[in-house]
Amino acid sequence: MTNRKWCVIGTDPRMEKLATLLKNIDEQVLYIPSKAWSYQVERDLLSFQPEIMVLPIQPLEIVTDTIGMEFFQNVKKCFIGKLSPEWTRFFEASELNTVAYLEDEQFIWLNAKLTAEGFIAAYYLEEHETVAGKQFMISGFGRVAKLLATQLKRMDAHPLIVVRSPVQLAEAQAMGYEVKKLEKGISCDQAIFINTIPAKWLTEDYQSLLKTSKRFYDIASAPGCLELEGDYAECYRLCTSLPGQFLKEDASKILFKCLTESAKDI
Repeated sequence: MTNRKWCVIGTDPRMEKLATLLKNIDEQVLYIPSKAWSYQVERDLLSFQPEIMVLPIQPLEIVTDTIGMEFFQNVKKCFIGKLSPEWTRFFEASELNTVAYLEDEQFIWLNAKLTAEGFIAAYYLEEHETVAGKQFMISGFGRVAKLLATQLKRMDAHPLIVVRSPVQLAEAQAMGYEVKKLEKGISCDQAIFINTIPAKWLTEDYQSLLKTSKRFYDIASAPGCLELEGDYAECYRLCTSLPGQFLKEDASKILFKCLTESAKDI
């Protein structure tokens, strides 16, 4: 079924491209480039009356008094990214058909692959030097870390996996990677450090990593892992939304495929 009414909200380049891809298959699309749920957004929704809503990856800031159900009265499916406590309460109280696209397994793996490739682009832009022969320490061993470690190894770099979990240490070691336990006072030995753990774990106990790394790249989800006061601009780089920054064409196609497949029943 085509010619449905979609509303896509967000300033991420993927969202703008998603709106274009939907228009290309003859869907009716309202694209709202906003980071906030505002009175203007509400007016646009009342005028357009979308059947399918796509909210951005990062939660919209609410700058109105409340979020009213009247703006969702014709919405048959609402695709959601990350939710703030306010948005969580709203959707829990509503009877809306919501789909968390960030939890779609196909989307997660394909987006992780783009994140890994996006890091390489960010690295070249920042360092102006080759990956080959360089030492990298990667915290975490989830999807992004696994794909990034594989890519770095293929490019003749030397990835070392740093985790707390004995299970992940054993898994990384079994897959042929050097490993090190993430513990207080750990040294980076002037390697490039890459964080993939989506939690604020970089406290004073781990400040040694900032002092001993050549550069510290935080590519986990916003707001990053840094839980320290002070200026670390010389070393620390927060690089979120790498697919949207460097690979928006591919990133938007992945999102487009995920959403259109899920919306077939509308």
